[in-house]
Amino acid sequence: MIALSTAAPILAATALPSLMAEIDRASSIESPCNKVCVVDAACGLCIGCGRTLAEIGGWISMTADERRRVSDELPARRAVLPRTGPT
Repeated sequence: MIALSTAAPILAATALPSLMAEIDRASSIESPCNKVCVVDAACGLCIGCGRTLAEIGGWISMTADERRRVSDELPARRAVLPRTGPT
């Protein structure tokens, strides 16, 4: 599994005003992220939200319809992810 870094707060603290505006805009977009950012190497999906790295990276540039389509697929994706931790 690959853990993702949470460098956004560091970037936000030193960003230019135009980048800060983009971050504010992005934070108003609803996201399925639940802060469990670990990608399963075998299937390529985040075990927290069920998205691919490409979907996570492109989330803010997707249209509302694209985000809705991905969001609709997430329950089925998460259902097939390997279970981790105690059973």
